[in-house]
Amino acid sequence: MNMHWKKYCCFVTLLLGMLVAFGCSSHEEAPTMDQKTLESELVNKVWNLKNLFARDVDTDEPLTLKFNADGTVEGFGGCNLFNGKYTLTGDSLSFGPMATTRKACGAALGEQEYTYLTFLATISKVKVEDDELKLFSADQSEPMVFTTGTGGLFW
Repeated sequence: MNMHWKKYCCFVTLLLGMLVAFGCSSHEEAPTMDQKTLESELVNKVWNLKNLFARDVDTDEPLTLKFNADGTVEGFGGCNLFNGKYTLTGDSLSFGPMATTRKACGAALGEQEYTYLTFLATISKVKVEDDELKLFSADQSEPMVFTTGTGGLFW
């Protein structure tokens, strides 16, 4: 009886230790926003692309994205304006096909715009934190990062 009690105590102690070790992980994600809060953070703001999957974006004119309350999205791809539809369910986000204007801007801007719109089509998750919009793709390890900030009072 005494030996069984020791085994039982060892088992319970081991089990509690494992629960503490796995339950206190520092890699826990922040709780996701509920859909209404997320929508209010996204909608009717012009988001400027800051980082394209770990690559800084430095353009003369910002690449933009604006979510509208009616489920449409619009923006500037570096050469042309674009618009389309988006679907937001919880923190899952997807974009429908985008329509663009047809202004010719040269090879570099055309490639930049093509890359931007192609990557938007791969987005599956969204997160807004600290005035940053983060769009995640299953194909990339880092998100696309957007801000609403401007340079300052006079620029």
